[in-house]
Order: sequence, then C-alpha cells, then structure tokens
Amino acid sequence: MARGITETEVHSAADALVVGGERPTVERIRAHLGTGSPNTVVRWLDTWWKGLGERLEARRAGVNLPDAPEEVSELASQLWSVALAHADFAAKAALAADREALDQARVQLDRERQLVQDEVSALRRDAADACHARDVSIARAEELARLVRQLETQLEGLGHQRADAEARAKDADLARQEAENRLLLLQEQSVLDRKSLTRHVQAVEDRAHGEVDRARRETQELKRELAALGRDRAASDATNLRRLEEVRSELALARQEAAVERSKAEALERQLLHLRDLPAALTSALERAKPKPKPKRRRPAKAHGPDAG
Repeated sequence: MARGITETEVHSAADALVVGGERPTVERIRAHLGTGSPNTVVRWLDTWWKGLGERLEARRAGVNLPDAPEEVSELASQLWSVALAHADFAAKAALAADREALDQARVQLDRERQLVQDEVSALRRDAADACHARDVSIARAEELARLVRQLETQLEGLGHQRADAEARAKDADLARQEAENRLLLLQEQSVLDRKSLTRHVQAVEDRAHGEVDRARRETQELKRELAALGRDRAASDATNLRRLEEVRSELALARQEAAVERSKAEALERQLLHLRDLPAALTSALERAKPKPKPKRRRPAKAHGPDAG
C-alpha cells in the first residue's frame, strides 16, 4: 500500500527530473519517490507547474549581471526568455499529457473498480450459494444419518426375525422327520393290517362257502330223507324248514360279516392311499411355513409357523 507523500517531495522530485533532462510525469515522479498515489502526485504536480513561472521569473532577475557588458546581459536575457518560453510550452504539453494519462488512469481505475465490484458481487453470490449448499448438505447428511440409524434398527429386527425363522425351520424339520417316521410306521402297520384283514376276509369267505356247502349237503340230505320218509313229511317238513331257516340265517350272518370285513378292508385301502399323499402335504405345509420376504423400510409382522406333528 502506497504511503502518503507531501507537496515538497513531489516538487523536489520534479526539479530533480528537470535537472536530469527528463520531463516530470506522474509515473516518473512515482518511480523517483518509490511510492505515492497517482491522484496525489497529479495534484502536487499541478501546483509545481503553476509555480514554475514564478520560479523562472525569480531566476530571470538573478540572470541580470550588473558588471557584465550590456550586449552580454541582453543576449543572456534573450536566451533566458527563450528558455522560459520553451519550458512553459514543455510544461503545458507535459501537463496536458499528464492529465490525459490521468484521465486514462481514472478510466482504467473505474473499469478495474467495476470489475472488482462485479467480482465481489460474484464472490458474495458464490458465498451465498456455498452457504446454501452447505446447509443443504448438512440437512442431507442428517437425513442420511437418520436413515442409517433406521436401517440399522431394521437390520437388527430382521436379524431377530431370521433367528426366529431359523428356529421355526429347525422345529419344522424335526416335525417333518417325526411325521415321516410316523408315516413309515403307519405304512408298515397298514401293510400288516391289510395282510391280517385279507387273511380274516379269506377265512370268513372260506367259512361262508363251507357253511353254504354244508347247507347244500344238508338240504340234499333232507330232500333224500323227505323222499324216503314220505310218511313223516308233515312233521319233518316243519323240522327241515326250521333247520333251513337257521342255515339261511347263519348264511346271511356270514355274508354280513364278510361285507363288514370287506368295508374295513376298503377303509384301510383308502387310509393307505391317504397316507401315501401325506409326504406331499407335509412338504406343502413346510413351504407355507417358511417366512415370506419382507418389504424394505417396514418392519414386517412375525410369521407363525405351523404346529408340529
């Protein structure tokens, strides 16, 4: 930053430049002093130019040489007048040039000041945008942190649900194994029951056929006896009829028992067919017992597994 300069310093610098054979300008004076504001230099340079005439008149008076010849004094005066006129012209030209340079410097300074103001305005807008972006980023970061905490809570809940589901799946596997073991036992028992029922039905049918054959033989025997004992027909008919009714009753009873045993056999067959479909039903129940996938950001309700067995 340029320090303040005085009028005396500017005038001394201008005199030094003139003595050195240079025209004093704003830039040369600032270079000679090594500091100074252009506006201040122009102001004190104007006073230097304004006082230049008085200083020259004072020096003109000093040029008069009382002891010199008149021709020498006249020539010296003419030379001094020419020098003063030339210095005055040069000073006016320099002043005009300095003023033009100063005007250009002021225009340039105004342009630079406007550019600085525009840049400051742009920086202020950028700063406002940056503050807004910072606030938005902070709000977004807080929202993301909240979502992270919510997701962590959901993950923890899903972990518990997964553990529960694994426990239920393990229980379901145990129940499936137990059901398969029971199914094997039921199949073995059904095979044994079927064989036993088949033997029982066969025995009942054999006994019924034997009763029928025996009844037929007795009927034939009775017929022969009726043919041989025609005299006792009335009495023996009643006896034979009663005997025939008893045989028929026993035959009907045997046939009913055979029908009941056949019904039991058919029921066991249907039960065996139902037991054959039991593994598929158990597999479907285990698939329905598996936990369904849960939607994100919502804690699903706990799924209840199927009852074991």
